[in-house]
Amino acid sequence: MCAIAGVFSTGTVDPSPVPAMARAMSHRGPDEHTVRRYGGRAPYAALGIERLAIVDKSNGTQPMADPSGRWRVALNGEIYNHKQLRTTLQANGVELKTHSDTEVVAALIASNGLERALSMCHGMFALAALDTQQRRLFLVRDRMGVKPLHWTELPDGTVAFASEIKGLMQHPQVKPTVDHVSVQRFLLFEYIPTPHTIWAGIHKVEPGTWMQFDAAGTSVHRWWTAPQGTGGRPGNFERWATSLHGALQVAVSQRADADVEVGYLLSGGLDSASVAALAAQRNQGPIQTFSLAVSGDGFDESPAAAITAAQLGSIHRTATLGPGDLAPTLDAIAAHMDEPLADSSLVTTWRLMQLVSEHGIKCVLSGDGADEVFGGYPTYMAHRLAGPAGPAKSLLSRAVSRLPVRSSGVTKDYMARRFVHGLGLDWQRRHQVWMGAWLPEELNVSESVWEQTDRVAEAAGSDPVARAMYLDQRMYLGDGVLVKVDRAAGAHGIEVRSPFLDHSIVELAAAMGSGHHTRPGTTKRVLRQAMEGILPETTRTAAKKGFGAPVGPWLRGDATHLLDNLADATADWIPPDLLRRCIQEHRAGTADHRRRLWSALILARWRMGPHGCG
Repeated sequence: MCAIAGVFSTGTVDPSPVPAMARAMSHRGPDEHTVRRYGGRAPYAALGIERLAIVDKSNGTQPMADPSGRWRVALNGEIYNHKQLRTTLQANGVELKTHSDTEVVAALIASNGLERALSMCHGMFALAALDTQQRRLFLVRDRMGVKPLHWTELPDGTVAFASEIKGLMQHPQVKPTVDHVSVQRFLLFEYIPTPHTIWAGIHKVEPGTWMQFDAAGTSVHRWWTAPQGTGGRPGNFERWATSLHGALQVAVSQRADADVEVGYLLSGGLDSASVAALAAQRNQGPIQTFSLAVSGDGFDESPAAAITAAQLGSIHRTATLGPGDLAPTLDAIAAHMDEPLADSSLVTTWRLMQLVSEHGIKCVLSGDGADEVFGGYPTYMAHRLAGPAGPAKSLLSRAVSRLPVRSSGVTKDYMARRFVHGLGLDWQRRHQVWMGAWLPEELNVSESVWEQTDRVAEAAGSDPVARAMYLDQRMYLGDGVLVKVDRAAGAHGIEVRSPFLDHSIVELAAAMGSGHHTRPGTTKRVLRQAMEGILPETTRTAAKKGFGAPVGPWLRGDATHLLDNLADATADWIPPDLLRRCIQEHRAGTADHRRRLWSALILARWRMGPHGCG
């Protein structure tokens, strides 16, 4: 975990804002601050780094150069196979001065060209590569979009970039305005899909691409394409599980290799437990695990986490989260979030990162990505039912309206209502409605809201389950789940690594066929099989709970005061009468509007925060 920032121009550039741009993100990399200028008295570029020292703590100062000095690289993230790549480079006569993975990347680019170098790297990274010979800048993002990178073009033609938007905001020429279509995107999806941001003129680099800036202009090149899963059950189920087990062992081993002590997040569910169990097998002593006890029926997984931790023999620590923690946690989140994100698990993740930080751990492994890669959400199988159910939407609407409202976890009545709301829409828009907050008709949304959703859907296959998983990997995972983890971890100076996001595992999962992942009543079948005999059976076979906070019951109970004046604070984006009705019904318990109210609350908090528009 680091932060990178910089400016570039084909003419001359003012490098003076770069130190402040980098310093605004010092929480991501508190160990070292470095700024370098290029071009002598007529500078054309500057690179800034806030470094979290995980690999080669003493000699890993960035930016790094290749042996010839042509390429300068600033990198946020980790290259997990850098030791093997270093050995190959040295065998070919390349002299390296450090044990840093960033120096390896610079040397690989010089030896092999950018595209070949990137294809050789296994890791999570966002990087800036400056070609000092031809005066070109490349901004690169990893395959799955684990690490963030934002950019904008300034009025004088300068390109500015930063890991977080708050870095860009330190440049005096950056004076953005709110993109109201992106506000609608947020209210529908609970996140803002790449390449858009909440600000007009500020963009995200897309996963698996690089952007090239030079005298010829700006261009985008895709260097990795996400695999499209197929339907059916090709091959042998047990062999797939065996292959997955081996691939996960390698991925966990690579990510557990660091020059600092590594911890493990343990929610109590299958995904994080699988990572921790495989790590415990390879570790010489007990691993450290971290969990959270949440005050709310249907949300607390800490007892299951404790059972797993006991079997693993880990040093286990647990923090608590209750309704009284909601307001101060929201205040802390608002101080760090550059754009709104309405995943309620940001609250739980934030508290978990506090716990990790309190115990001096700078690097942890997690189970992020398993649901999207191995079919963990019930919405995937629901797509098989949506076609036949479409003609009966009116009848089903009346039926679900009679269901009693429950608030313990993600309840079946809530899922039934969202299922009916999505009927009649194209599959990709239906999926987004199922996963999101407000409904399109409630906000009278612009058609351009769906631009990215429809574009991703065009590249998906025809199998209902596989294409929904693909959509989530390209949107919800990258712009929701991973942003949540990155910002919560970055705010506490922690690096999070997820073995499930190794591209070889993503490609392996796509090759298996959706029938090996899901079937009625069962999710993540291959992963469960791969962990047989390694996890407690209660953990291996348990249904998914999720890691969210019980914001629904809390906003009806001890934290309901947070909804006061909410309709006025968001009146230019959400019809105030509609929001007041939602608040009234939620407080009365006659309807469950948790996601609508949470998204409105997050929007209002962001607006009044240091990086908002209020």
